[in-house]
Amino acid sequence: MPELEVNSASVRLKLDASSESIELMLPEHALPVDPEAVQCKFSKKRSELVIEWPCADATSKPDGTSAEKAAAEKAAQEAGAEVDAEKTAALEEQAEVLSAAEWKARGNAAIKISDHETAIACYTSGIAVVGCDVEAEVLLYSNRALCFHKVERYQEAVDDALRCVDLKPSFIKGHLRGAMALRALKRPEEAWALLRRAPNNEEACALAAEIRPEAEAVESARIQALPEAERAKEEGNVMFKKGLFDAAAIKYSEALGLCEEPEGSLALAIRNNRAACYHQTSDFSAVVKDTNFVLERDPRNFKALVRRMLALEPMERYEKALEDARAVLSQDPRNEMANKVQHRLGKLVRDLSRA
Repeated sequence: MPELEVNSASVRLKLDASSESIELMLPEHALPVDPEAVQCKFSKKRSELVIEWPCADATSKPDGTSAEKAAAEKAAQEAGAEVDAEKTAALEEQAEVLSAAEWKARGNAAIKISDHETAIACYTSGIAVVGCDVEAEVLLYSNRALCFHKVERYQEAVDDALRCVDLKPSFIKGHLRGAMALRALKRPEEAWALLRRAPNNEEACALAAEIRPEAEAVESARIQALPEAERAKEEGNVMFKKGLFDAAAIKYSEALGLCEEPEGSLALAIRNNRAACYHQTSDFSAVVKDTNFVLERDPRNFKALVRRMLALEPMERYEKALEDARAVLSQDPRNEMANKVQHRLGKLVRDLSRA
């Protein structure tokens, strides 16, 4: 603690034995001062010396603090605002000259002392640098995602992690940090789905195995809360994803029987899903039957068109398959499956027509 001497009008400080004394005059509104009543607190860690004393004629405020103390606090706050404004201006000025790598280094240094807010500001400045290449941008977003997670700004951490994955799908930290933030947001099913898209990695596999039971519990609870027909449809979807195509088709048939509107949108979606099961078991006539039902009521149903197209070709109904391929391409000109069918069947249908 510095050497300190308080009299009725000033404070005399001596920082160490070799330095000269510094005299600080006390503000008039804080007088008179009783040196015997002065209290001092010194924090070496914060480099802060606090000197307090009671004012004999202070007018108390309702909250118990003196008017003079409130005025002093206000002045200190205003001074702090001025300092913050200067820091902000300095950062803005530096942003014009520092490179993305330099901002990243400053952010990394801030992380080492657990100053995550400063690190976030540095990484943000780095991202904003014109000419930042993809590799550098990915690292900046990844590091900022980590900081957002540390300060419990989980959705921002998710956004940054997903940006990493978009920029570089093979970047494993993007998947890991996104999954951990989604888990913190109590969205384990999304976290698990993100990890399933990750490259093969031991850490990602371990985290996925840890999150999977949570995700399945959430999904099961969601399905159980649905009305009967929708619940049966979702249960069929779970079976389909597991490769249980015959069982899924049976479950979809059960769901159809529970539909209040046999030709409503839910029933058409269930028939579409059942057609996908039949395609997997090579029951192409059943695929055509279900997709015909859907397309009679919704002629531009894209999934039904694709599934019927793929079922008609092995049934050697080439002209109809080609018609469906052209209908698909009218909605999606770049559809790879329809382009291949059109390429395969175009000449064949012409030759058959001539014959």
